[in-house]
Amino acid sequence: MIYSKFGLPIRFLKANILITITSIIGIILSVSLIVSMTLFSLNAKQTLKNEVTKMYGKMDISVGYENDSEKFIDKSFLTALKSNDNIEQVSSVLISQLTLDTGASKADFYTVGVKNDDLSKSRYHFKENLEENEIIVNEGLAEALGKETGSNLEVEERSFKLVETLEDLNSTGLTPDILLVSHHRLQEIMSDKYNQDIEATYLLIKAKEDVEKLSLANEIKEIDKDLRIEIAEEDPFLKSNFESLNIFIIVLSFLIIIVTSLLIISNFEVFLYKYKNQFAIMRSIGATTKQLFLIVLVQSFFITVTGSILGLCISIFSNNYLHEWLEKIFSFTTSNIDFNFKLAWLITLICMLIIQLFLVVPAIRITKVLPLKVIQDNEESNFKTFKYNRFFGKLFLVSSLIIMVLGKFLASEEDNQVMSILLSAILLVAGIFILFPIYLSPILMRLAPLIKKCLGNASYIAIKNIIPQVKKNTFVILTISALMIIAVFGSIMLNTIQKNEEKYLKEQFPTSIVLKSRLGLNSTVNPIEIQTEAERITGIDKSSSISTKAGAEMIREHQNISFDYTLGDLHNMEEQGLIPVLQYDGDKIIAISEEFAKKYNLKAGDIVEIGKYSEKEQRVSSSGNYKIGAIVTKIKESDVYIDWNEDEYRSNFIVFHKLYVEGRNVDQVVEELEQLRMHFPEIQINSYEESLKKSKDMFYQRWSIFIVVISVMLISVIVGVFNTLINNINSKRKEFAILRTISLSKSGIINVILTQIILYLLIGLSLGLFTGVLLTIVISLIDPGKLYINFTIIGLMAGIMILMAFVIFIPFASRLGNKKIILELNQDSK
Repeated sequence: MIYSKFGLPIRFLKANILITITSIIGIILSVSLIVSMTLFSLNAKQTLKNEVTKMYGKMDISVGYENDSEKFIDKSFLTALKSNDNIEQVSSVLISQLTLDTGASKADFYTVGVKNDDLSKSRYHFKENLEENEIIVNEGLAEALGKETGSNLEVEERSFKLVETLEDLNSTGLTPDILLVSHHRLQEIMSDKYNQDIEATYLLIKAKEDVEKLSLANEIKEIDKDLRIEIAEEDPFLKSNFESLNIFIIVLSFLIIIVTSLLIISNFEVFLYKYKNQFAIMRSIGATTKQLFLIVLVQSFFITVTGSILGLCISIFSNNYLHEWLEKIFSFTTSNIDFNFKLAWLITLICMLIIQLFLVVPAIRITKVLPLKVIQDNEESNFKTFKYNRFFGKLFLVSSLIIMVLGKFLASEEDNQVMSILLSAILLVAGIFILFPIYLSPILMRLAPLIKKCLGNASYIAIKNIIPQVKKNTFVILTISALMIIAVFGSIMLNTIQKNEEKYLKEQFPTSIVLKSRLGLNSTVNPIEIQTEAERITGIDKSSSISTKAGAEMIREHQNISFDYTLGDLHNMEEQGLIPVLQYDGDKIIAISEEFAKKYNLKAGDIVEIGKYSEKEQRVSSSGNYKIGAIVTKIKESDVYIDWNEDEYRSNFIVFHKLYVEGRNVDQVVEELEQLRMHFPEIQINSYEESLKKSKDMFYQRWSIFIVVISVMLISVIVGVFNTLINNINSKRKEFAILRTISLSKSGIINVILTQIILYLLIGLSLGLFTGVLLTIVISLIDPGKLYINFTIIGLMAGIMILMAFVIFIPFASRLGNKKIILELNQDSK
């Protein structure tokens, strides 16, 4: 039967179904994993942006003065801001407390006067335009009052029509109950009630595109140093987490592509070796190099396209259906990800192209098969381009080092630094992989005598048989190495992120329970009152409060030192163990942070003079000498901690920030503390246990799909590698038969085969471990910190591979040793 140049490749694939299936499975898993991870990363990034939008709306910066400040924003200040070329839009906001008639009584409620523009609507999440006598309240308040849209409310003895209700957005930092009225209406009420003509309490500012928000904030701050400026930006901890996630996905995707390509190339090496005679015969009867190239190219293209499309299908399936299955298995709720089909197709095509480029190598090699190969059996497989490989390998390593140094120390922008480090990491891995096969043979030759002395002749024969096969078996070893790199890099990154989250939570929770104001500098909570109320609750042993930060200066002979300070209940903090035992002997005392003490060479017992800047005197006014009573290590809220009793350091800038609570039964105490919300609605109550549980849930939620799919992929690669090794051994059955006729027994054959297999695995695992750790160290330069190596996962991966080698290859070698020698010598193992 005559086959076309397109039909013949398919026939070859059918004849080698195991090689075909393992190659396709490798591509399926790699493509599906990369698509899923990339889409997840983009979804996570969008989620972070949505959270910022939910909290701040479309504004970039808010500007205002402190509560109870004598200063306020007037029309001249507003005009000056609007004339700034870097500002696109400004919206005035008024904040006050207005009296609402609830029916049973009258109560003051947090009230905001807004304009009907995009900035105000997005910040406070309302849709309707507010007219003079119209009002918007949150759903909880409307429900409590028994009011619906269209009803009337009495505010400051004026009638307002309820036109809309707001969703209760506790996560935005707003108080639970809020009234929205028109800016002009609240301005009139405040003018009548307080005799104040104020343009705004604070301003919402939208910066023009490509304007650096921090620079604009500093520019505005220069107008008046008393201004309070808030920049709408992502939570730095979450932002850092997502940046780590993106880096992890980029590097892991690169490694997945490498390991998949190496696996398929390794399979094709077996295929080319197996059909070398047939290809040579085809050349001798007239087949051109172009036709042979096309045969292999069609095969590789079929495998790549089939695997990529099926991988995309699995990604779609996992997005729609796998989440529910994962929830049942792992008992947690996974994130719902919107599947972006256009982007998924683009990623699939990129993966397909990269894998296909790798597979051009075996297609080119087949063109070098000569007709004389029919009668010439050349088993020597060493590299013939050592000179060039050595040059490029060293070039990649040197380039990696140079780019790493330039990116880390000279790159001015963060994005440039990240890209430089990633490029450096890629070149590092490429350089090691290129140089490794060059030095493998010399290393094995030096190890051979030692192995002979330790393990005997059979192992020595195994080593001698491996040395001429360096090129042929390089892809097998590199595949195992790439597999190990994924395990090392992935486990270290996962472990490090989890440990960093736990460390962050411990810093945030020096006590088991922390109460925090959600209004920040707008807090109206009385610290003494809330501390007294909290300590009345059964189960609370002790509590201590701290304030928001303000600035002061340490007066020195040559140059003053500026620092941030926080007011706190120092003696209660001492009893709670938040600060060390105070060295108190009647002097006025302060406590300072460990970082501040190290930076300025200060220690407990030192006497320092501190003071604050006086607007009246236009200089730093000294408050006298203070003794450093303790060096604080457990909390990191400020540089300096001063007691609440120091009235000189109380100001409009200083308001309640946190209350540290230590309780015996945390769940019960938290439940009772919830009652405080009725008196202090701005308070947010968090416990370490609950926050740690949420953190772990988030960790498993965001990494579960990686853990599951990577595990499946690793198993698939193990199967593919072992299949390649089995094919390699089968192609050497004549040699084993000759060895049996000379000296080796059945146990000797088993010993030779196991020695070769274990040697492949150990070399690959060692190279992968070394390269994986090195790669992780390079990547960690982007965000330096302590790395946490998960030895359990790394050891488990290596153990499983070696155990599976024994399970598979002992029976296989045993069967091979039982074959009849004559039949083995006569059979065509090609």
